[in-house]
Amino acid sequence: MYHLRIENIKNHLTANENEVSKVIGIDKINIKDLKELIDSPEAQVYKDECRKFLQKEPSFTTNFYNLDPINYKELVLKQISSIAKNGIVRFTDVRDNVYRLTSAFEIFSMYNNNITTKMGVQYTLFGGTITLLGTQRHEKYIAPADVLQIAGCFAMTEIGHGSNVRGIETTATYKKSTQEFIINSPTPTSQKFWIGGAGLHAHYATVFAKLIIDSKDYGVHAFVVPIRDTNSNQILPGITIKDCGQKLGLNGIDNGQIKFDQVHIPRENLLNKFSDVAADGTYKSAFTSPIKNFAATMAPFVVGRLGISKVNSGASKSALAIAIRFSHVRKQFGPTENNELPIITLSSQRQRLIVPLSKTIVLDLFQQKLAKDFTLEKVPSTIHAQCSGVKALYSWECIKTLQVCREACGGQGYRASNRISEFKSDVDITATYEGDNTVLMQQVAKFLLAQKPQTNLPLVRLVKPADLFNLPKILDLFRYRTELKVDQLRGLLKSSSEKNAYLAYNQLIPWGQSAANAYMETIILENTMQFIKKKLVQPLPHFCYIDTLSKIQDDLAWFISNQFISVELANSIPFILMDLCNQLTPHLLDIVEAFDIPKKALPVEDLISDLF
Repeated sequence: MYHLRIENIKNHLTANENEVSKVIGIDKINIKDLKELIDSPEAQVYKDECRKFLQKEPSFTTNFYNLDPINYKELVLKQISSIAKNGIVRFTDVRDNVYRLTSAFEIFSMYNNNITTKMGVQYTLFGGTITLLGTQRHEKYIAPADVLQIAGCFAMTEIGHGSNVRGIETTATYKKSTQEFIINSPTPTSQKFWIGGAGLHAHYATVFAKLIIDSKDYGVHAFVVPIRDTNSNQILPGITIKDCGQKLGLNGIDNGQIKFDQVHIPRENLLNKFSDVAADGTYKSAFTSPIKNFAATMAPFVVGRLGISKVNSGASKSALAIAIRFSHVRKQFGPTENNELPIITLSSQRQRLIVPLSKTIVLDLFQQKLAKDFTLEKVPSTIHAQCSGVKALYSWECIKTLQVCREACGGQGYRASNRISEFKSDVDITATYEGDNTVLMQQVAKFLLAQKPQTNLPLVRLVKPADLFNLPKILDLFRYRTELKVDQLRGLLKSSSEKNAYLAYNQLIPWGQSAANAYMETIILENTMQFIKKKLVQPLPHFCYIDTLSKIQDDLAWFISNQFISVELANSIPFILMDLCNQLTPHLLDIVEAFDIPKKALPVEDLISDLF
């Protein structure tokens, strides 16, 4: 039954089915070409600049995991200040240069996710609100914030509300007599919480609050609120700030809890790109309803989700590099008692590292597509859904990858000095910040429900061995799967006994998530195929097939129960995956070298020589 291996399939191929030829053997990997593919030509210069800076900058010490929380936070501030003063990223990059910004997220995340979190607060969140929601009157903040003369934070999340931003309780009440907004936390749950940078260092906060004029609620708007004196760093009157305390990870970040007690700010501190309040209290908006105004206010921050996925990229690559290098030098067991072999010779070790390695590369290529979309004159309407989806998929995948790498290094993977444990703790939060992943996947699902049904898709079944290497056919199958799952969701919603749309969908969230996952896997495969077609860089076909076949394997129950793949063919997938992993194994160190991870970001190769 299990005779369907790559060589056997090759021997039975016809001329027009020769897709498998792309994965029969790899003579040599061109590390330079692979590095350019992974970095992307558009971003490589920025990534190399970050690598060079990280390696030479003295504040980027290799020993930060034993620091107490206060000194850790001060070290991260010092590192961010150095990044700012050297112009590695700029305050307006969130608007003007997404390649430079996201490149910095990836490379510095290879070293320490605390740095990229602090950087994200200053340049993506605070920077994004000022540059994307503000107007000319707010440009005064840009120059000092660019070099960290002033530090900012992003005060959206409250104790009582996170994902449901429209439900936040903080108020900004307009006072006509003084032309001021009064920022207030009316309830205990309205206090801002988890605000990165607020605990110790931020001078300003962009505060999201309900705009109230003459007792009328105009919905959530953003305001610039001073919270500390820029000279003395003292907390300003009417503001109470507490540290959020010790956390699972990111203890180099000064997360704070903020309470506002009738804090007065000038009328001009409303970020007024989409709406404004005149001196006499007249409200003007570019939109006809608070809901539409809110949607426009939130839209610019989708680039932050791409940034988070770049954080996952950097951490995954470092962890994979640590585990792969270790697996080549660590010896355990062998065919005879005196002939121990490197653990990379174990089929289990190979597969558990090579599958997430392949997924990491494929997700990286999709990130490149999204970054390019942001630079287009007209940004595609799909950008919000796809950035939400990739943020969810990459953070989930990264969390799994880090656990795999920890286990692949045995007990040495548990030591803090060997870095993986730090990555595990720091990356865990990416599943819920910048959008809870399950909520983000519902955004993808609702995007799909709003699309016109596709009725002319070809019906595809995988029936013969060569079909597992026919990427166009598999892509058609993935498209068909997506449409069937979306159609099923539509049908379930239509037949629901619930009359309220929210309650009806609430009963079907798992079906929505399944449809969203199918859609993301489809467009990721389509993107990888386009890269292969554009320029065949080895071993990209291997990465693509391993990623794709593992996705089929993950949803095998659906494919078999719907008769899209035969049981015999399904049984062959683990063997083909093993063949592909075996072919990649001799080239793993070259692949890791193509990541070009700065030496400071990696521990000693064997994870033990520092003990002697």
